[in-house]
Amino acid sequence: MLSFIIYYIAHNPNVKKKMLKEIDSIFQGDKIRPITKDDFYNLIYCEAIVKEVARVFPVVHSFERCIDKPDEIAGYQWPADTSFLINVKAIHNNEDYWEEPNKFNPDRWMNESFEPKKNSYIVFGGGLRSCPGRKLAIVKLVCLMALLFRKYEIDLVDMDSPIKTISGDDAIACVELLVKFKPRN
Repeated sequence: MLSFIIYYIAHNPNVKKKMLKEIDSIFQGDKIRPITKDDFYNLIYCEAIVKEVARVFPVVHSFERCIDKPDEIAGYQWPADTSFLINVKAIHNNEDYWEEPNKFNPDRWMNESFEPKKNSYIVFGGGLRSCPGRKLAIVKLVCLMALLFRKYEIDLVDMDSPIKTISGDDAIACVELLVKFKPRN
């Protein structure tokens, strides 16, 4: 996921500028102090970036759900023990749920009153079987972004090179993303 975050930040200079402004305002040039709980809660734009990258490029592209009793879904009657394969990317790119769904826009998450429509943001699954580590994953990614970007300028080696991924049974992984690091002033 961090590779996808770096890729999207590199391809969106305005997002990068806004992210660096947030990080710099919180850490005031201190590149080594540990990140506190308060820092995390103030890194709201970084969290918006994580959520938006997860929306446009979900690492888990599908998951299965099974109904245990007959039910009507989408106007059809389904018998008990019917399995459904949920296509995460299709839901995350559906114009019925998202304004400009194909546009990378972390600002959509910055409006305090914004809440995705029910079952339209399913990065971590949904309902009773949603990922129990979802909050920890967000915390780790936001803190890792702050640790890296407050200390280093991170750019892609080749802006025209597509991100190289491999798709397994359950998830998509980045297999190659060439970046260059240099210390920030």
